[in-house]
Amino acid sequence: MKKDYSFEYLEESTKIRTKYLKALEEEKFDVLPGPVYAKAFLRTYAKFLELDTEEIMQEYNMLTNNNPAPAVETKEIEPVSISGGSKKWRYLAAGAAVVALLAFNAFYDSNKRAEDNKPELPQTVQENTVEQKGNSNNSPQLSTPQPVQGVRVVLKVNDNPSWMQVVADGNTIFSGTVAPGEMKDFQAEEKIFLHVGNAGAVEVNVNGKNLGRMGALGKVEKKTFTVDDDPNMTRG
Repeated sequence: MKKDYSFEYLEESTKIRTKYLKALEEEKFDVLPGPVYAKAFLRTYAKFLELDTEEIMQEYNMLTNNNPAPAVETKEIEPVSISGGSKKWRYLAAGAAVVALLAFNAFYDSNKRAEDNKPELPQTVQENTVEQKGNSNNSPQLSTPQPVQGVRVVLKVNDNPSWMQVVADGNTIFSGTVAPGEMKDFQAEEKIFLHVGNAGAVEVNVNGKNLGRMGALGKVEKKTFTVDDDPNMTRG
């Protein structure tokens, strides 16, 4: 997939480490930090090589999510023979049938939830436009992220578009222009570096703490948030 480029050139151009690029080439996805990074690296790599990104992502999903859900074996409940017309035995038989039915439903639901809860690519690396719903009196609010391990940064662009670059743990995971009303969600283990071209349009939330806008409208700002620091909007 890497054409005739050297891994050193690819690492410099994509900001993805050589060992991760080799893992992508050899389909050794277990070498990567996790499914979120795997998809982000693969999308960035495919875009740089001018490949069909959607086709590449479909192949990745087929390689990593090809295990069918286990079949649920059902057993027919045999009727209980009741003699003498005793109400006691009728109640016991009915109770046994209800317990068996509840046990089957619980087993089926647990398998269904396990299939439904397969990890999805978050908004961070999908780079898709968030659909805006409602009118001007019901504008989307900046969501409060749940507590996470590491550093989580949620960006909301207001009023005007803004170009931005996001580097997580030394790897560029997003670079592009974000339209007004869109939100981006990024996560890293150690630190996240932000470089925005219109600071006054970008509202920042770090690990659940709303820091407000990054700066003045039309101004370029850079900011680094690390796992051990109390997040603030001091410039730099």
